[in-house]
Amino acid sequence: MDLSEGIFDNEKEFYNLAAEYFYNISADEYETIQFDRIVSKSISILLDHDFIPTPCVEIRLELCKDEKKIANYFLYVNENKEFIDEFLY
Repeated sequence: MDLSEGIFDNEKEFYNLAAEYFYNISADEYETIQFDRIVSKSISILLDHDFIPTPCVEIRLELCKDEKKIANYFLYVNENKEFIDEFLY
């Protein structure tokens, strides 16, 4: 499958997958972050990276409180939507 075609056809599915992974991480990692909503921000194809296997899909969610961005959550998956890595900051 063409990686970009798969994203275009399944955008909501990718955002839902990222939210699912976010809520499955240890609560210790995000319990100190006071947020009231998660915003689906972007989906990108990562072609080159120092330590993340590429090509892959990068899905970014923003954690917001009172309309301000508090943190970002990044999920990296391969073309089969299999987990590669994640970052919260």
